[in-house]
Amino acid sequence: MTLRTLLTAAVLTSSLAQAQTTIFNIPALPPRSSAPATPTAPAPTPAPAPTSPAAPGISTLPMKNPVLSAAHSANLNGPGSLRVGQATTWTFTLTNQGEQPINLQHGACDVRFEVLDAAGKIVRANPTDTVCTMQLVITDVAPGETMDVQAIRWDGRDSAGKALPAGEYTIRAVFSGAGVRIMAEEFPVTIKN
Repeated sequence: MTLRTLLTAAVLTSSLAQAQTTIFNIPALPPRSSAPATPTAPAPTPAPAPTSPAAPGISTLPMKNPVLSAAHSANLNGPGSLRVGQATTWTFTLTNQGEQPINLQHGACDVRFEVLDAAGKIVRANPTDTVCTMQLVITDVAPGETMDVQAIRWDGRDSAGKALPAGEYTIRAVFSGAGVRIMAEEFPVTIKN
């Protein structure tokens, strides 16, 4: 064998070794559940796509999944005010008001939110270009129990990153994953100077 043939074989062997996939770098898939899934209502007709993220009365939140049919309530918990530039966190919580457990196997970015000003205009739309991990989150909520689902963060800026003026705003949040949609109660928040 010539030196050139040996070098070519070494390079190919090295490339093939690096290209192999191991069980450690394959994205996780949700485990199959033997428990019956929580029944859901049929999907409502989706709202028309917004022509502008700032149009009043139109949501930028994902609405394709049917509403969770199990008796429940969802809320945001966190501070009622913030200062622009101060990243603030709210927790999306789910309360099971039914007789059966609610089991959700979902992604790490399945809670999305938007912010409206006092006139109802969306000033911070749900971003569509976010990068999420392939992390699997399991949320089990027993009857009568309240569980944290995920947290959201906002810093008082609009969709373009500009500081919003002091005033009253509303945060709308939705969980859209595991084949269901759960809307949280709207959360009023004040931006202070």
